[in-house]
Amino acid sequence: MRSKGNNSVARNDAAVSEMSDDLAVTCGHFCLAAESDTGRKRKTNQDRFYIDAESSLIVIADGMGGHRAGELAAQIAIDAESSLIVIADGMGGHRAGELAAQIAVERIPAHFAAAQSNSNHSAAECLHVALTEANAAIFAQAAVPENAGMGTTAIAAHLLDDQLNIAHIGDSRLYLFRRGSLEQLTHDHSLLQDLIDDGFYTERTSRSTGVGHVVTRALGIKAAIDSDKISCTMQEGDLLLFCTDGLSDLVADWQISDTLADCKGDLAFTCRTLINHANRNGGRDNVTVVLASYRSARDK
Repeated sequence: MRSKGNNSVARNDAAVSEMSDDLAVTCGHFCLAAESDTGRKRKTNQDRFYIDAESSLIVIADGMGGHRAGELAAQIAIDAESSLIVIADGMGGHRAGELAAQIAVERIPAHFAAAQSNSNHSAAECLHVALTEANAAIFAQAAVPENAGMGTTAIAAHLLDDQLNIAHIGDSRLYLFRRGSLEQLTHDHSLLQDLIDDGFYTERTSRSTGVGHVVTRALGIKAAIDSDKISCTMQEGDLLLFCTDGLSDLVADWQISDTLADCKGDLAFTCRTLINHANRNGGRDNVTVVLASYRSARDK
């Protein structure tokens, strides 16, 4: 960890890549906490996430190892007016998914910053540019035979003042918990979601269909991408939940909602509680959770 003015940086490098990681941060308009867990069935963690609060950078690149093996924790205070959050769930054989997700969390922030400094584009447009550039890098790596089939989901979210802009592709999710009500802001790009949209299943019955987990859109699987863009205005007390499908596949929305309702400001504990729910329900996938609670500038 290093300090720069009122800002700090925490990073887990290869030396701690065998650890399950969690993180709690306080910054400007957001209080943030995040944790990634390998789960009970997988040997490695192909999830990645990245949090950048203005000039400060918090990167957790790996969460490998057995269930809760050698936990690494960091808590740091940051005063910032904007934040960038990226979450990625890699897919592909023999570590290719890890590589795809790692490229995403490295390239998206870099290209977002470049797009912001080199153009008059809006934040939403800059996020789309960042995902497009990351896709090109992953698609090029997927041409290597051992990386065949490599890809990753991605959600990139930027907050400035009370404006939240999101670009996403794949089936990782962003939820908004507002005044006791849970709303899914993103729309899954998956075969199962297509079947739900076409009326073959309801959200409730879809959990017992046995339909294979097939992502229909992701970074790296095609030369061009079709990402979704979302914008919304944050309100006092809003809570954002970013998660990979290791959570949403195993924990029903009602249980997520009940857990967030019991949060009482302890975001790090709530991250762990959500992951515990997923692991108790089988833990068949990696699970990553990022929580961000919003407060207005007048309360700073």
